[in-house]
Amino acid sequence: MSDSSRTNLKLIAKISVLERRIEELEQMESAHKRAETALRESEERYRALVENATDLVFRTDDTGRFTFVNPAALRITGYEEKEIIGRHYPTFIRPDTRDEAMRFFGNQSVGEIQNTYYECPIIAKDGHEVWLGQNIQSIVENGRVIGFQAVSRDITDRKRIEKELRDSEERYRELSIIDDLTRLYNSRYFYHQMKLEIDRSNRYGQPLTLLLLDLDDFKAFNDAYGHVEGDQVLLRLGQVVKRCLRQTDSAYRYGGEEFTILLPMTTGADGAVTAERVRTELKKEVFSPAPGQDVHVTVSIGLGQYRPHEEMKAFVHRVDQLMYEGKRKGKDRVCSG
Repeated sequence: MSDSSRTNLKLIAKISVLERRIEELEQMESAHKRAETALRESEERYRALVENATDLVFRTDDTGRFTFVNPAALRITGYEEKEIIGRHYPTFIRPDTRDEAMRFFGNQSVGEIQNTYYECPIIAKDGHEVWLGQNIQSIVENGRVIGFQAVSRDITDRKRIEKELRDSEERYRELSIIDDLTRLYNSRYFYHQMKLEIDRSNRYGQPLTLLLLDLDDFKAFNDAYGHVEGDQVLLRLGQVVKRCLRQTDSAYRYGGEEFTILLPMTTGADGAVTAERVRTELKKEVFSPAPGQDVHVTVSIGLGQYRPHEEMKAFVHRVDQLMYEGKRKGKDRVCSG
């Protein structure tokens, strides 16, 4: 083969290699353009998703200052974007829950927890409260938390319903243990608490004193002035009892005109002071059941200190008998034993 032929073959080979390289470059450029297009389309979809989301979407830096909020955040809070960006997130939180929220976010940052859920109330621009349920994600770079991003849902209606349910349950519970007339606890709750106090007394050796009160000649009062005026006496006795007790004590309408008082961590001698105070304070009360008539009522009180491992019914019966002993001895007195 001549030198000219070999030269032509080499030239053809180089052209072929060059063509393949050009083709590869074109394919690479095409793939790069496709990747750029896909990335741009993905970013546009993400942006559209965030901007059109009904939930709040936001990001903060590592100090908790806002760097981004979506339109839903502006709509729900009532703020403009310029009023939020750069502002410290905790300043939006209801003041009484702010410290708790700061501890929560601090624990997430220090503990390197990637994803958490937290509920807290924020204050909108017009002053109304908005509860947010927030899925919060730490933004980590080179092993360090550089910020947070969150998707938050307005759960205000759910929180309102939960509160209404709790309030309803509390009202129901109160109705089940509170006497309508005197606003003292009822006899059902008395036995519940009595068992707890007896168990505590037996376990720790603490004294427990029970008072049992019965209005003197209450039937005669009702017969003379009617049940409406009689109810006023019961109501006022309940008020007198409340005024005479400590926070740790509890009073109950045991039934009819009978009342009981539990005095935890109280000896019979100390309980006698409380009993005498109730007796004398009630005697000071003036009732006017009829025009021109001022009436005083009295109460007989039985008092007993719990004996270790005494049966509950036996304890109540013993104090009840002491109350009746006071009746037999002339009424308007405290009888202990």
